[in-house]
Amino acid sequence: MAVGVEVKIASFCRELGDDTLEGLAREENALAAYLRARSAIRAGRVDQELEADLDALDRAVLSATGQGLFPSGNRAFQPLPGAQGAGGARFWECPRGLCAGRGRVRPGQPAPSCGASGEPLKSGPLPR
Repeated sequence: MAVGVEVKIASFCRELGDDTLEGLAREENALAAYLRARSAIRAGRVDQELEADLDALDRAVLSATGQGLFPSGNRAFQPLPGAQGAGGARFWECPRGLCAGRGRVRPGQPAPSCGASGEPLKSGPLPR
């Protein structure tokens, strides 16, 4: 099953918090793809060039670690049987709507920042 561009962007954005992916890209001769992808995300540009750069980074990570940048397989969340309404499970979302949810929200938790833009992530409902 093909990975959608939103999932690719979300996977990339999660790596922008530190320099691990950048260093790996440098070692695997994919630094140009990393820098172009980071610039595209920061500019809010989603196009075929961005997706090609993300795919190049996925191949670089796979080559270096044996595991790609993008998640494999389907991951879906369903309400527990008998659950009423929207419950307490909510996820952080990209403030620009460029990528998928980011993680479980706990009551009173301050919003983390987007690795690409520095903007606070917003809380949203659990994707179905």
